Amino acid sequence: MMKKLLLALGAAVVLLTAGSLCNVFAADLINVRPKKPTTPVPVINAEHHNTLKVMTMNVRVANETDPYPWSKRKIAMREFLKVHQPDVFGTQETFYFVIKDLLEGGSDYDWVGLGREGGTKGEFMAIFYKKNRFEPLEYDHLWLSENPRLIGSMSWDTACTRMVTWVRFLDKETGQQFYFVNTHLDHISQLARVNGAKVIAGAIAKLDKKLPLFLTGDFNTPSTNAEVHDVFINLGLSDTWDTAERHSDQYATYNAFKAPQKDGHRIDWIFTRAGMKVYSTDIMLNKEGAVYVSDHFPVISVVEWPAKK
Repeated sequence: MMKKLLLALGAAVVLLTAGSLCNVFAADLINVRPKKPTTPVPVINAEHHNTLKVMTMNVRVANETDPYPWSKRKIAMREFLKVHQPDVFGTQETFYFVIKDLLEGGSDYDWVGLGREGGTKGEFMAIFYKKNRFEPLEYDHLWLSENPRLIGSMSWDTACTRMVTWVRFLDKETGQQFYFVNTHLDHISQLARVNGAKVIAGAIAKLDKKLPLFLTGDFNTPSTNAEVHDVFINLGLSDTWDTAERHSDQYATYNAFKAPQKDGHRIDWIFTRAGMKVYSTDIMLNKEGAVYVSDHFPVISVVEWPAKK
């Protein structure tokens, strides 16, 4: 039976400094019992409560040597969140101090995650959620390797440690529960991407199939790479780009802090369980002349809960 974890970080935490994306640290893990709903949840049937704005965003590892340094990007990113108000979203390349920067000064969001080298060490596949609307009931972390329970483990010629985090949430406005899964596949090894996708698919297959599910991530390969993309399609998931009633023009979601590339590769994807209504999916381009929030464009999908059976 899959071990359930709930992350609780203490007040005294050693913040990470920017470094190599592939540094391997000694692993440590904080174990906490799953959190339970604290109060009865009123069910509200108003139509707008049945929609959800879901986002995936690679925030770009934080440093001051980029064309748009983190000291400027973090301000732009906080403003982006205030303007677009995603309900729940997954991030990649997120250090612990980046999470704290994003929530600085009061925020509508809380988060769940674990450093990929254990504890607060390394990048998080952090999942952010509006704290007044959602409550995490349980979550888990797996490493994309031949030993998914071994913290920091690597296989298949992966260039870096890779992992996946999932959370089961309660929507306190509707009483609906759902899963949110977030990951970041390898940028070098196709073998690692394919096998990592299979680890994720295996984890999803063990979750309650009656509940809605979202999968977000930087998959580091075009959506035309069927060897990776179809692992999730064959699992019964749907790419929101393909199922949306409306989507924006396609641009490469990786931008390298350069002008948008029309009809470029989508490497940042959002999946849902098949059958969920998707109103729109948009690649969120920067306004001309504005500070780039990241070297990836965020992707946002607006979806509607399926009718309860």
